[in-house]
Amino acid sequence: MRADDLSDTGWVRGRAARRGDSMAAASLLAWATVAALFLVSNLMLAMLGVAYETSGGAQWQKIAPATYLAFAALAAFLAAHRNLSALAGEMVRRHKGFLLFAVTWAMLFAYVAFGHGAALTSTFDTFLLPMALFVLLPRLPQRTQRVLALSLHGFMALNALIGLAEFALGWRLTPLVAEGLELTSDYRSSALLGHPLNNAAMTAAYGIILMLGGGRDLRPGTRGALLLLQTLALAVFGGRFAAVLFLAAAAGIGGWNALGLLRGRRFPISAAAAAAFVVPVLVIGAAALVADGFLDKFIGRFVSDAGSAEARVRMFDLIARIPLHDLLVGADPDVVATLQRTEGIAFGIESFWIAFIAYYGILISVPFFIGLMAFLREIWRAASPAAIWPILFFLAVCSTSTSLASKTTAFGQFAALVLLLMRPALFARGRPPC
Repeated sequence: MRADDLSDTGWVRGRAARRGDSMAAASLLAWATVAALFLVSNLMLAMLGVAYETSGGAQWQKIAPATYLAFAALAAFLAAHRNLSALAGEMVRRHKGFLLFAVTWAMLFAYVAFGHGAALTSTFDTFLLPMALFVLLPRLPQRTQRVLALSLHGFMALNALIGLAEFALGWRLTPLVAEGLELTSDYRSSALLGHPLNNAAMTAAYGIILMLGGGRDLRPGTRGALLLLQTLALAVFGGRFAAVLFLAAAAGIGGWNALGLLRGRRFPISAAAAAAFVVPVLVIGAAALVADGFLDKFIGRFVSDAGSAEARVRMFDLIARIPLHDLLVGADPDVVATLQRTEGIAFGIESFWIAFIAYYGILISVPFFIGLMAFLREIWRAASPAAIWPILFFLAVCSTSTSLASKTTAFGQFAALVLLLMRPALFARGRPPC
């Protein structure tokens, strides 16, 4: 063998080793991203003194740690990829909805940067983070995806346990803050995910995902126990709309499965044993909690909503008071804030659709909404077919709060849950799309 052949062989081996190191780094950074998503909330950052949502502080503090880690993981993955042109071609060929959303996000960012006056970082965590996760997570090695999925189960179980402990013991892991004010009279738990409404949305979405087969990396008994835990935690997070949708979904999924059994569909004995244990425990546990007064405050929120329903009516009055020109191109943020205080909805416009139009105008919002729907469709296509139901749930819950119209990691959290827990069999066998 010639010397140059030896040199070529050594170069090829060296490049393969570097690719292996980059993929290992991408896997490690992906785990760190998921951990930061579910363990480091906006309230945790505020408690640590990071000016994430408050005025002042350096610009780097305005972006969530999970976003930094996600793009570091994506960079490591791209460094390990053998053929970037093939990856780019696949994105253009198979994920046109993703590209449409990226274009509409770029339009929104340009508008914010050059004409609107809002903070430039306001859309990074909300939309760039889930886009990075969409490219990265389904293309990681099968073993990495399974480790990430198991980690998600652990994070969600820990979040539920902390939420229940906060309520039972009367303490908080992090102070509950809204618009710079600490809400000392609010009974709802903040746990690891921050705001109670975000906790309720993610807990309910995770529960629905478990019922639709998203716990396939776990034993049936463990899945049942986790579902029971999340159901109990919903009461202490206090999200009424999320809880009602969750219970409706549970009834629908349970009825469909029961119908399948009546038609003679086979089922594993282990699943039947788990159901035989979980259902009575759930019924007895719920009855005991009601009798003990544990659920009184949650049920009371359906009787008195502290003006939440009235705020949803007043937000339409707010839109009516914005001049037509500003409604088309976006009103000044200070004007919108003043109108919110005037209408008595200073804690946020309780619909991201209305909030988007108020902040950015119809001409930007409508194309962005189209891009958002296209991106959600891509997430559905990258997961199992049953993922359509948690996606519809997430969209419905977001429609009842400012959610995606503000800086939040909720979209990234939801994308991680769907892409990892409802990954299709093709990805699970370790055969990534490109």
